[in-house]
Amino acid sequence: MKRGSNLIIAIIFGGLIVMSSGALISLLIVQQRTVRNNVAKEQALQVAEAGLNRYRWILAHDPEDFAGQDKDYVDADGDTIGHYTVTVTPPQIGSTVVTLTATGWTTAYPNVQRTLRARYGQGSYAEYAVLTDANIWFGEEEEVHGKLHSNGGIRMDGTVDSQTTSIQETYICGAEHGCDDEEKPGIWGDGGDTQYWDFPIADGVDFDAITLDLETMHEVAEIDGILLGDSGEYGYHIVFNNTGTFTVYVVTKLKNSAYGSDGKSWRYFSYDIKQESVLAGYENVALPASGIIFVEDDTWVSGQVAGRVTVAAAKLPEPGDETIDIMIPDNITYYPDRTSGSVLGLVAQHDVTISLEVPTDLTIDAALLAQTGQVYRVYFHPNSNKTHAVKNYIETYGTVITHGIWTWSWVNASGNVTSGFQQTNSIHDPALVYAPPPYFPTKDEYTFLSWEEL
Repeated sequence: MKRGSNLIIAIIFGGLIVMSSGALISLLIVQQRTVRNNVAKEQALQVAEAGLNRYRWILAHDPEDFAGQDKDYVDADGDTIGHYTVTVTPPQIGSTVVTLTATGWTTAYPNVQRTLRARYGQGSYAEYAVLTDANIWFGEEEEVHGKLHSNGGIRMDGTVDSQTTSIQETYICGAEHGCDDEEKPGIWGDGGDTQYWDFPIADGVDFDAITLDLETMHEVAEIDGILLGDSGEYGYHIVFNNTGTFTVYVVTKLKNSAYGSDGKSWRYFSYDIKQESVLAGYENVALPASGIIFVEDDTWVSGQVAGRVTVAAAKLPEPGDETIDIMIPDNITYYPDRTSGSVLGLVAQHDVTISLEVPTDLTIDAALLAQTGQVYRVYFHPNSNKTHAVKNYIETYGTVITHGIWTWSWVNASGNVTSGFQQTNSIHDPALVYAPPPYFPTKDEYTFLSWEEL
């Protein structure tokens, strides 16, 4: 009886051991499969990332290659261990942002796939509130909201709330900036928040690189834009309408000239329109599909912009002794407001300047670029222009890029404004960084913006 009981117990325990061993083996198999699956998922992710990185390299060498790619992934020994596909969504109109979608998997586990999406953008030189190749001075009543950079020195007596950089360790500050040819630090003054000041930085901004290809813009205007030749008069006045259209006037007569200085010489300036007439066929014209209006003459611009457009004023190949300028005689605003997505670029071969008889408070919503000249208001002598020489306030929303000096205000030895605007406010439009005006200068390299797994 005892022997039989022992046998039964042995059989039971043997069965339990077999069952436990089977369960353990099954568990080990499941765990092994899970580990292999997790390894395959991680490897698939790495393959997909390799596809993104590879295509970013392609874009760096050919920024307009949006064909996509279907490619094997090989290891250091040259063995194929996976595969990825990359599809490319080109930038939408008005944007520089490219979207890459990459799916990767390993050869051993082709059904285990991971898909990633990344966005890269070509930043534009409109990333600054103010960008200049020259020395610059901000007075007590002048504000800058956004990045500021000068390849020269900066006297900052005003207010700035973002990165402020110069490539100069020291520079010679002249009389035009309230100094007596004194050596000053690259950035100095009584204003601003000094925590934002950074000088000297290693690399400046190459202004040759931001010179727009005016010939390309001219060609685009001929094919799919608006091209206005020499007016035969004083130039053109482009007035934007809030209906997404514009009207072109020929300027036939200017008001009496006023004595003033551009910071280099004294002479008579006439920037105010007295008479103009509508150019035949150019009344309430829709904005061109390309967004380019190219003018081969001096150009005045005003109105309400509803859409995306760039006005370029230049004479090719070179203007010779002439200076092709853009003048702003009145407010320029985005319709219905600054959140509308509208954008305006004003590109002058020489100067972008403000007329004498502008509103007391002036608003300019635009990206302003003076290629060889300066963005400024002439110093109109107050003795001969007491009514219009000094205005109250100017606000720019966008960017100011100027090869030469920038100023909206001129002061005397006591620091009082004697010509220009009592207060200035330069506000950066952040949308311009990756959605600049048509054909505005952008950097060649794509910058990483975002990454996500789908």
